[in-house]
Amino acid sequence: MPETMSAEAISLPIEKPRQPAGLFVLAGAEMWERFSFYGVRSLLVLYLVEALQYSRADALSVYGMYTGSAFLCAIAGGWLADRFLGQRRAVVLGMLLMMAGHVALGLDQPVALALGFLAVGTGLFKPTTTAMVGALYAPDDARRQGGYTVFYMGINIGAALSALIGGYLAQRHGWGYGFMAAAVGMAIGVVVFMAGWRWLPAVAAPAPEPARTTWNDAGARRRIQVILLMSLVAICFYLGYEQAAGVMTLFVRDHVSPQFLGFELTAAQFLAVNPILVILLAPLSARLLSRLDWPEFRVQGLGMGVLGASFVLLHMLQGRAAQGELIPAWMMVGIIGVQTAAELLVIPIGLAVVSRYAPAGWTATLMGAWMLAKATAGFLAGQLYGWLLPTGLSLYAVLTAVCLAGSLLLIALSGTLRRYAGMP
Repeated sequence: MPETMSAEAISLPIEKPRQPAGLFVLAGAEMWERFSFYGVRSLLVLYLVEALQYSRADALSVYGMYTGSAFLCAIAGGWLADRFLGQRRAVVLGMLLMMAGHVALGLDQPVALALGFLAVGTGLFKPTTTAMVGALYAPDDARRQGGYTVFYMGINIGAALSALIGGYLAQRHGWGYGFMAAAVGMAIGVVVFMAGWRWLPAVAAPAPEPARTTWNDAGARRRIQVILLMSLVAICFYLGYEQAAGVMTLFVRDHVSPQFLGFELTAAQFLAVNPILVILLAPLSARLLSRLDWPEFRVQGLGMGVLGASFVLLHMLQGRAAQGELIPAWMMVGIIGVQTAAELLVIPIGLAVVSRYAPAGWTATLMGAWMLAKATAGFLAGQLYGWLLPTGLSLYAVLTAVCLAGSLLLIALSGTLRRYAGMP
C-alpha cells in the first residue's frame, strides 16, 4: 500500500459502532418497568405490616408468593409472547397490567388482586424485552455484549430510583403516594415504548430452531444434568438473596439508624444501595473474573460463601440490636455491599453457564429451569421466617448454613462437574 494511503488511513478517526436506536427504547422501557417493580418490592412487606396490620410471618409469606409467582409467570409469559400475542403486544399488555396493579395498591384495593396483576404483567414484560434486545443484533454482531450492558444498567438505574423516590414518598407522605409513583413510572415506560415503536425489532417469522439434541446423546445429557444441578443449588443462594426486601428491611426499620452521609433514609430507601453498587462494581467484577479465569462453579461457590458470611454479620448485629443498641447505617450498607459482591459472583455466572453448556435446542428450556429455581427460592424465602418461628432457630443462622452448604458443594465438585460435562 502506498505511504500516502497508509498515512490517510492512520489519520482517519476510528468510529465506534453505534448501538441501534431500538436498544435505548427497550432500555428506557425496562428502566421504568424496573422502577415500578422494585418500587412495589421495596414497599410491600412494610405496607402489609404497618398499614394492613399483617403479622411479620404473614407479610413475608405474601411477599414470597408474589416474587415466586412473578418468576413463574415469566416462564409462561415468553411462550405466550412468541406463540400467540406477539412480542410488542405482550410488552404493552404487561405494562398496562402492572400499572393496574400499582393503581389498585394505591387505592387500597384487595392486595391479592393487585399482586395478581403485577405478577402476570411482569411475566409478559420481562422475558419479552430481554429477547427483543437480542433480536436487534445479527448472531455475529460485536455490539451485542455492549448492548446488554446498556440494558443491564437501565435495570439497576430503575431499581435504585424506585427505592429512593418510592421509599421516600410512601414513608413520608403515605403509602398511596409510593404506589402511585410506581404507576406513573410505568406510564412513562408505556410512552417510551410506544414512541420508539418504529425502532423496535421487526416482527418476523420465527427462525427455525436448531435440531434439538436428543436425551440419548450421552454428552448432551451430562451437560443438561450439570445445569439442572447448578440450578438446584442456586436455590440456596436465592433463598438468602430474596431476604433483602423482607426480613432485612424490617430489621433496618426497627434497629438501624436512618442517618447516612448526612441524609436520613427510610427503611425502603436502603434497598437502593444494592443496585447503585451493582452499577459501580459490575465492570470491575467482570474485569477481575476475566483475569482470574477461575472455573465457573468455583466462582459461584465463592459467591455463595460470601453471601453466607453476610448472614453471619447480620446475626451478630441482631444480637447487638437485641440488647437495645441502634445499629449505625454504615454497618448495614457494608453488609449490603457484601451481598452485592456475592450477587455479581453468582447470577451472571449462572446465566453464562446455561448459555455455554446447553446442548443445541435446549437453551430456552434450561433457562426456564434457572427461572424455576428462582421462583422456588422466592416462594421459600417468604415462608422460611414463619416456618422457623415456632422452632426458636435463628433465621440468619439457618441461611448461613444453607449458603455455606451450597458453597462447599460447588467448590468441591467444580472440577468434577466440568469434566463430567466434557467442558475444557
